[in-house]
Amino acid sequence: MKHKKIKKRLWLVVAIIVIIILGVGFYFVQQNKSPKTDKLNIQTEQSLANQENKQLAEQNHLYSGDDFTMLPPSGWLRSQLPGTLVSYQNPVEKHPTGSAAEKINFRTYLAVSFDNSNGQTLAEIIELVKRQIQSIAPAAVLQSTTPGTIDNEPATFMEFNLTMQNIDFKVMMIIVLKGDKYFTISNNTTIEKWPEYQETFYNTASSFQFKY
Repeated sequence: MKHKKIKKRLWLVVAIIVIIILGVGFYFVQQNKSPKTDKLNIQTEQSLANQENKQLAEQNHLYSGDDFTMLPPSGWLRSQLPGTLVSYQNPVEKHPTGSAAEKINFRTYLAVSFDNSNGQTLAEIIELVKRQIQSIAPAAVLQSTTPGTIDNEPATFMEFNLTMQNIDFKVMMIIVLKGDKYFTISNNTTIEKWPEYQETFYNTASSFQFKY
């Protein structure tokens, strides 16, 4: 029963990641819509500007959640992607004019989610994640799986290449197990921009500190 429960939850986590890849551009565009077109997010242009200024002011401060702290990349905006504890995107990123990434307004982002391990080992969780990714996104190609640590806890770094919406994505998922919880740090950019962001992603992961 526990195995079935965690498998279902992992499927949801992976599905969210794939949905984010497919729709992250649309999501961030929606965040900036006119208030007349979205009754669920009624904000004036001034309130949006104030919110953005507040977010910008927070960027050089440590993020502090219930279970961990993390230092986000300088200048990135905090957002709340569905199904995540916290997420950040690069608001000033530019893509080649006319490119598929520009057309969907894609912004490189990172997000953190978590779930209960229900007694599963890190190796078991990783294998389930791999199977779920293959099931949900058959086009995803696993490039590497590397063991490591996050705040002295066992972690696994996985890199995938994935082509969606005519965009070649690079996805790095870091899964770290701490007690009865595991956390997934998802990093997504284009293959073209991977060399630009690789160090940023690793530095953010290295800043991850648990509170328990």
